[in-house]
Amino acid sequence: MTVKITRLDGDQFRAESDGYEVLSGRLDEQTHPIGMSPGKLMVASLGLCSAFHAAWYLKRQKIEATSLQIEVDDMNEKEPSRALGFNITVKVGAQLDPRQVEGLLAEVRRCYVANTMKGLPRFNYEIKSL
Repeated sequence: MTVKITRLDGDQFRAESDGYEVLSGRLDEQTHPIGMSPGKLMVASLGLCSAFHAAWYLKRQKIEATSLQIEVDDMNEKEPSRALGFNITVKVGAQLDPRQVEGLLAEVRRCYVANTMKGLPRFNYEIKSL
């Protein structure tokens, strides 16, 4: 999977992959952001991944839910700037028995984004001239 990031104007950026795009940043310190910050996008990715897994579980188990919401709160540290952890709350518009609650939690814990974060991924950097 490749995601291409392109600088637009000022500190505005576009991320592109598979024909989709996400905008982030701002023109300058006086303008409003054009999208979520990179940190918020990371938290949103964790929440979206959790939501997809929760929805898949509910569908597979034929559980009629009137609603599904995921809330992700991050705990941060300033030095070095990073997230220390995440609280993920799954809100389901359905009465679940204990077995279904455990099954739903197990499925949500299969999230690719969360599992990548837990696994201490390696990072390789390379600088090229355009």
